[in-house]
Amino acid sequence: SYFVLMGILTVYTTYIEKGIFAVAIQSDSNGNTIKKWTASSDMKKYDDKYTLTLSVKDSKNDREVSTTKSCANFIDVDGVICQDLVAAELKRLYNSLSSEKKDK
Repeated sequence: SYFVLMGILTVYTTYIEKGIFAVAIQSDSNGNTIKKWTASSDMKKYDDKYTLTLSVKDSKNDREVSTTKSCANFIDVDGVICQDLVAAELKRLYNSLSSEKKDK
C-alpha cells in the first residue's frame, strides 16, 4: 500500500500542483472566501531561466501573470538567494494583478 500511495502522491504533485509553493486564501470579515492566491515556479533542467507565476481565482474569473528571468537575477555572488529581490518580483506581479482588476 505504501508504493501505491507514493505513486498517487507523485502523480498529484507532478500533474496537479505543477510547482505551487504557496497558497493563500483571502476572506472577508465573515470568513467567506473572496480570493485564492497561488504562487508557483518552474525551472527546466540545465536551463538558467526561472519562471515565477502568481495567479488569483475569485468567483468571477481566474487571472494569472508570470515573469521569466535568469536565476542569476535572484542569487548573489556567494550563491545565496536574495529574498528581497524575489519578494520585490512577487510584489510587482501582485500589483499587476491588482491593477488589472481596477482597470476593468
